[in-house]
Amino acid sequence: MHSTLRRTMPSIVRRSAAVASIVLIPALFTFSANAAPCAALNCSVESGGGSTSGGGGGTGGGSGGGGGGTGTLDGSNGALLPILNQDDPPPAPAAPATIDLAMQARSSAQLPLPQVHTSPQGKTYVRLRTSLWVDGFVQVETPPITVGAQTVQAVATPKSVLWQLGETSITCNSGGSKSGGCSYVYKRSSAKEPSGTYKITASITWAVSWTCQGADCDAAGGVLDDLTAISAQTPLVVSEIQTNNGN
Repeated sequence: MHSTLRRTMPSIVRRSAAVASIVLIPALFTFSANAAPCAALNCSVESGGGSTSGGGGGTGGGSGGGGGGTGTLDGSNGALLPILNQDDPPPAPAAPATIDLAMQARSSAQLPLPQVHTSPQGKTYVRLRTSLWVDGFVQVETPPITVGAQTVQAVATPKSVLWQLGETSITCNSGGSKSGGCSYVYKRSSAKEPSGTYKITASITWAVSWTCQGADCDAAGGVLDDLTAISAQTPLVVSEIQTNNGN
């Protein structure tokens, strides 16, 4: 009897182990299905996750088909997050603001340096009308700037000249000429000035406007801050008119 018991005991143990395995395996599957996806693990899904209940279809699909995709699981709630394809081209940059191109055009304006002229030239007299004029009182157009579907150009239009004449300053609304348009009558001589001369300068002021053409223009045009350019100093002797009454 004892020998029979010894022969049958191993087979009983093997059957018990097999039964335990059968009971434990569904429990493991139940635990895995109920656990929060990736709650404690950093995992990713490359081509759609399958599940025993028939989740989204991909190369690892479950028993039921769904929309395939590529993403990663958010560890907080198991949500599928998109992964950008590195082969996709980067998005096109936004078109620059038109006003920025207008300011760039303004800064590119090549303004002429004013050249001072007087008549009489080099020397004039108290109580004598002296004509004043400048070279460079001209309109200036900037080169067009094209970016995308917009082309911007600025135009500088001269509007006035500020004259620093030594004993005072005046503003003329034109460039003047030898025959008139801008003039001044000195009231005292330059004899007491350093080097015996007045130092004359002329500053031209340009009004600046801009235009834009193209589908990307924010506006058709507008105005910007004025531009100015100043001449070099020009010496001018102003003398008293000497009279000889014969005494």
